[in-house]
Amino acid sequence: MTLSKKKRLMYLSGLLSIIGILFIIIVIYFLFQSVRETFYQNSFESKYDFVSLKEDGEVFPVQVFHGVKVDTFLEEKEVSNKKSGNIIFEVKDEPKETLMGFNVHSERNGMSAFSEAIQYKVMVENETGKESFIIAMKITPESEKLITTPSKYKTYSVNENGVIKISEFTLHSKSKLETQWIRGLSGEKHGYYTDLPYQKGGAFSLISFAILGILSLIGGVWLRRRAGLSETEQSA
Repeated sequence: MTLSKKKRLMYLSGLLSIIGILFIIIVIYFLFQSVRETFYQNSFESKYDFVSLKEDGEVFPVQVFHGVKVDTFLEEKEVSNKKSGNIIFEVKDEPKETLMGFNVHSERNGMSAFSEAIQYKVMVENETGKESFIIAMKITPESEKLITTPSKYKTYSVNENGVIKISEFTLHSKSKLETQWIRGLSGEKHGYYTDLPYQKGGAFSLISFAILGILSLIGGVWLRRRAGLSETEQSA
């Protein structure tokens, strides 16, 4: 049983209309999330500020914040006394984390050598002036990253009383503050609502989807009219 020309055109019209509606829904969703992300980022920047820890152009691995000493260094092999690729993070001279599988930039000084795995930040609440010392680290190196398993991150937050809070999360379970703390640990910026405003070509992708959606809807309407004309010609 063969379909008539009208039915074929109607099926194609319906398919194009559905595709167009899906594209438009995707555009509206990400546009809405992008606006939310922009408002959140502006709100954060008005409430908090990050203070540079650089001295003489670099951030030193050993830092002391309100009595809490932290240190980051490369592990030494016991047999050869040579440095291994394992990054050790200590709090009060006690090893807390061993980060393996990351590239260490030996030509760089200070914490910039470990920029792929760990970073220090001081965050100040503008209204109260309270400071927090943040140690943010990426637990999962790029070589072990899987599409089905998101990268794991961990933060140590030290307040002005020397109290340490530890948080472990992924990009899917991060909080708003954690979004800010892990910036710089990966090649891309990650937003709380969406990454789109920080992605290269994000606006172009959104516009392209919108154009495709509009063209699909126009095509669906045009085919529906063609089907009507086809029926008129057959009945004439």
